[in-house]
Amino acid sequence: MEQVEFEVREVMQPLIDFVATCPFLKTFNIDLENIGIQKQLSSKPEGGAIDYDGSVLVKDSVDTIGNRRCTRQANFELLLLRRANHNVQRKEILDFLFNFEQWVEFCQFYGLCPKLSLDKQNQVYETMSADNGAYIREWSDGTEANLYIVLLHIEYFNSYRIEEDE
Repeated sequence: MEQVEFEVREVMQPLIDFVATCPFLKTFNIDLENIGIQKQLSSKPEGGAIDYDGSVLVKDSVDTIGNRRCTRQANFELLLLRRANHNVQRKEILDFLFNFEQWVEFCQFYGLCPKLSLDKQNQVYETMSADNGAYIREWSDGTEANLYIVLLHIEYFNSYRIEEDE
């Protein structure tokens, strides 16, 4: 059997870059200037952040010659810090969350979302969705914060081909 090596892939920066292309973030006073990975010991975000919540195996199959294909769903939590400190109307919150979910679906349909699949040559179809948006206004320590939380899910595929030595 041929020697194969594991490929380490960058996942967070492509997602951060993708979110930064959202055309209406400034309309809703969301500043991505300091977006990054959330610091684990911080009591609240210093800026927008994205966290990886793990993945789940959706489907695992083997073809007749032993090649394996896995379908996985990667789950991310997107934290978008709203820079304005005035009261936010419920309509604005709902409009942002709805439109962000719709924008992700639009990008997914037109192939604008980042790809996670190992098999780049077969141009596999991946799906990305945004859901379960929430708005948090206050922290447990009583300080005020304005934060949107949206879950991002990417269903992607890994193919493992068995190469037999001749």
